[in-house]
Amino acid sequence: MKKQGFDIHRLTLTGYLRALSDMNVLKEKDVPPAKIYTPIKGKERDIYLKVAEQSKILALDKYPELTLYTLYKLFKRPIFKEELERAGIFEFSPGVQAKEEEIADARKFMQKTGFKIPTSSKAYVPMNEDLEDMFHILLVQMLVSDSECSYLVKETKQAKLDL
Repeated sequence: MKKQGFDIHRLTLTGYLRALSDMNVLKEKDVPPAKIYTPIKGKERDIYLKVAEQSKILALDKYPELTLYTLYKLFKRPIFKEELERAGIFEFSPGVQAKEEEIADARKFMQKTGFKIPTSSKAYVPMNEDLEDMFHILLVQMLVSDSECSYLVKETKQAKLDL
């Protein structure tokens, strides 16, 4: 590791690896005389969590509506209750129930992609079309945060004084 520029003591590194193992980020496998650490699958944030997280940052008071609107615009179909639950929306529906024909088409599509949607599951479409501007801002925020380039974004405008 020193050749690659990492000058860290082996006991310090072992401590970090054990801590990550305790937090269920890494899986520890005992192969005497060593231990092998591998990442645990499924810890990645999916699109539902990313959209919900950015919606909360952008508009906490409208986050369920903005999350539904964003998912609806991204996926171009009604959003099922199970998908909203994956995004952390459990209590109420932030939109109106989709038509039966739309729900059937969306269910058929989801089954083709490997998702199991119960036949009794409801799907929703947004009732608020005035979220388009927030939708665009949310997409930009997601792109910047996922590509880790926020340090390149100029946050403030420079003001000029006219005399």
